[in-house]
Amino acid sequence: MSLRGYSPQHKVYDEMGRITPNVEHSESVRPHAEFHIAPWVPVQRYDKALEHWISISLGKVVALDAVGNVVPAGLKKKFNVASGTTVLSYTANDVEAGVKDLTTGVAVTAAVDYTEAQVTAALRDKGVIGASERAFDFISKPIGIAPMNMYDSFASDPYDPTTFKYHNFQAQHQVSVLCDRVITVPHFPAKATAEEMNGALDNTTGALDWSTTARVGGWFGSKPLSELPKYDDVISDGDDIVAYSFEKHPVAKTTLATPISDSEGGLTSEVASVELVKAAGDFFIDEELGLLFLYEAGGNAIPSPFTTASTVTYFHYEDTVSSSDSRMQSFVVATGDVKFGTVLTYDEDSNLVPASLDFSAAEGYDSGGSVYSADPDFDSDSDAAIALQLQQAIDHHVFGVVGQVIGEERFPKAYLDRVRTLHPGATDPKNQLPGSATGGRTDQLSYSYSADRMLIVNLIMR
Repeated sequence: MSLRGYSPQHKVYDEMGRITPNVEHSESVRPHAEFHIAPWVPVQRYDKALEHWISISLGKVVALDAVGNVVPAGLKKKFNVASGTTVLSYTANDVEAGVKDLTTGVAVTAAVDYTEAQVTAALRDKGVIGASERAFDFISKPIGIAPMNMYDSFASDPYDPTTFKYHNFQAQHQVSVLCDRVITVPHFPAKATAEEMNGALDNTTGALDWSTTARVGGWFGSKPLSELPKYDDVISDGDDIVAYSFEKHPVAKTTLATPISDSEGGLTSEVASVELVKAAGDFFIDEELGLLFLYEAGGNAIPSPFTTASTVTYFHYEDTVSSSDSRMQSFVVATGDVKFGTVLTYDEDSNLVPASLDFSAAEGYDSGGSVYSADPDFDSDSDAAIALQLQQAIDHHVFGVVGQVIGEERFPKAYLDRVRTLHPGATDPKNQLPGSATGGRTDQLSYSYSADRMLIVNLIMR
């Protein structure tokens, strides 16, 4: 019998509870994830202690391939080229390490080069990229940097023992990715080779006024040097000193890895200040202004043995270094005209470079399958093509940013450049004890063949 007006509700009781599914979380510094290095990444250098190959060095910018494995982020840049360009190379070192060939999926048996078209075709056949995608689509945008050396993958499938290279050795089972930290990175200088020291010496008033004139190399006498605010209290008109203005500046400090030389052999003794330039062969470099000070009686002529046909080779920070420079391929560095606040992206070697919104370098290919090489033509009727290029350029700029320069350290420190060890070691900086054998510079600088500047970079990983 039911009671009038009474309609009870019955609670369904679930003994296990109607709970909210768990959402896992971790610190963004090193997110919790089971990362593995891709087995097809070519090796870079050999770790004698572990007797194993390193594929990605500590500090390099990293990304993920379409399978979800960690790879050097620079491969996305390297793959974004004309179809006939070589983008992937395996050497005898990869054969020794047992690296898997990206195009075939089996171990590399001999040194081989692959073009962009070959890699694209192989990846399409594997089904890891679409029919309209290309090799660079196989690599993601950067996700972080390597907080450790990443060794050659121990297996094509880390969860399948039958794919292991060794059944009693794993250099690393998994790797982590650093996404949110402030790091230090060597500022790697570019090399100006055999710059011609041409042009007559200018000893007139205001000759060194660069406020209205483009910076060019040239000779200047003591009169314009005495007008520089930085030197007006130590140089007077008629003093025995002249200066050559480098075409590139700021100039890197002279070190074992970044020496200065000239075609005449006239640079024999570098001194610590302008006041100490007292005799032929003495020279002082103002790195910030890009001036090479030399002795010359009267300060009104090009000093012997130099002429307007002489050349000088030096290192500077004005230009980005080409990825073909083997000195910067192994260890992480930053290159280019970097200032405080400069936003950084990455290059083909997974190093840091200034980021710019360059439409001619939009990431991707046009409808004809050609890589972009020029700014879009707004006078044409191909509005869709222009829109695509602009979209790709903006996307690359926004999502390609990996950090920002927030500070700088200069070396040497603690007067270690004035201390000489009894055992300096070999002439190669990598074989010298950091400190007294490297002019007071850290191993970050000496091992990477950098000079005197260490950038402090705040990582920005969206």
